[in-house]
Amino acid sequence: MKQETEMPRNRELIIATVKENVSLSAFDASTGERIAAVPVGEKNVSKPHEIAVSKDGTRAFVSLYGDKDYGPNTPDNRLGVVDLKEMKLLGHIDLGLYSGPHAMMTDADGKLWVSVESNRCALVIDPDSWEIERTIFLEVPGHFLAASPDGATVYFSAKEYPVICEVDVARKQVRARIPVPVGAQAIRASPDGTRLYVGDFYRPLLHVIDCASRQLVETVPLTGVPGWPFNSRDGDLVIVTTYDEPADRGYVELLDSGDLTRRRVIDVPAEPFHALPMRDGKHALVALANGDITKISLQKAALVPGGFPAGGTMPETLLHLPR
Repeated sequence: MKQETEMPRNRELIIATVKENVSLSAFDASTGERIAAVPVGEKNVSKPHEIAVSKDGTRAFVSLYGDKDYGPNTPDNRLGVVDLKEMKLLGHIDLGLYSGPHAMMTDADGKLWVSVESNRCALVIDPDSWEIERTIFLEVPGHFLAASPDGATVYFSAKEYPVICEVDVARKQVRARIPVPVGAQAIRASPDGTRLYVGDFYRPLLHVIDCASRQLVETVPLTGVPGWPFNSRDGDLVIVTTYDEPADRGYVELLDSGDLTRRRVIDVPAEPFHALPMRDGKHALVALANGDITKISLQKAALVPGGFPAGGTMPETLLHLPR
């Protein structure tokens, strides 16, 4: 499709990875207009999964995990780099022998972090030179990460492996290993940094870790097996995307952060991936496996008009573009 030469301003713009068309795509969150779709991977070879945005907001880095979503994946070893102003591909960072890149973030110093599942490591990369500056041995194949609000700590979960790796960002060293019952899906730190929300690997449960004691302090039931937890913009809700695979039913579950047992459940038309609270604080967008980006009301706990197609099936990550 034709690309815009410059991204429009003063609109609520989001970017998304879309696996079917192996793109990083940009949308107007209010109108659903697709502004650009930049191919970053190769169909049936390298699907885009997660995104990190450079500290100055000018570039997006996209993990090319491999040809599958998980399991018998043939891993890639590259990150796509996209100019967010002109929405064009700048090239790929070659990770060499490190493969299966997945979870990503940018730290306070502007360094790029990425988990490389096949090597059981996390890499710290200079976003300008594209050089690997540090390798951190996690000892488990880290798949998801979550940074603390102050940026001093990053946590890695590893799917079926029953441990969370706590890493000191400044020292770039594993500080602790936090046990969890049977493995973990995605994780998220609470807005005040005191709790870590951990999705159970295969059961409809959300675990809560006290970050100071590194102990499991609460487990709450869910309707589906959790994918990703997110915080609402005001911190009052924990938004969890969940899926009942045998029944092929997807849900978005809204938990009161002050009392996680208070829960409202929204049925969605397909397996959900990322949720993105909108800037109005009242709604969220949710990426669905069927290729829709649906809109929900956080107040009404219901689907509402305003969703739009992603341009292909299996959109995963949703992020706001910096203003």
